Amino acid sequence: MNKIVCHGDSLTEGADIERQHTWPVLLENQLRIEVVNTGIGGDTSGGLLGRFSFDVVRCDPDAVLIMCGTNDLWWDLDEKVIVANIFAMACQAQYRDIAPVLATPLPLHLEFIAESDITPPLSGYDRCASKLANLVESIKTSAENSDVPCIDFYNLFLDENRKVKGDYFLEDGLHPNPSGHRLMAEKTARVLRSIFFLA
Repeated sequence: MNKIVCHGDSLTEGADIERQHTWPVLLENQLRIEVVNTGIGGDTSGGLLGRFSFDVVRCDPDAVLIMCGTNDLWWDLDEKVIVANIFAMACQAQYRDIAPVLATPLPLHLEFIAESDITPPLSGYDRCASKLANLVESIKTSAENSDVPCIDFYNLFLDENRKVKGDYFLEDGLHPNPSGHRLMAEKTARVLRSIFFLA
């Protein structure tokens, strides 16, 4: 294992976080292999699929970690379309001998979001949060049925009472803060070590 591409949206790009504190960079430091970050803020699953060949295949990685869906739901796109786009990327990866690893998006911290000036999702915050929870379960179930590894970031950011861990979010309620990025990097490193038998 020499190279991994992290393909996603702002949760991967590292919105409002200095590059050295983003989870892909922290992951690179922990695993001591090259990690390429192709996250673009605001992108959707369709956008990730459209640039998959250029941003992922062209890098010739050993594995690709795919995480998206929040922006799709912001525009009230259908859950089935999101999952189809994700698995279209996974299939392209497998065809190119790139090992796909999926990751679920994070939950929304609605208390923080309510105090921000972000344009609300088309279906409203509560409906979007509910659809996000459903999407996470669909991604996990589809991954299991397809024998594709999946990293559950969503539940990583929930406490034992299923409440969102606010200490790991920026004030916008959407993106992880440096502590959240560390949490994601540590989880990803553990999972990838177990999958690929990394040191």
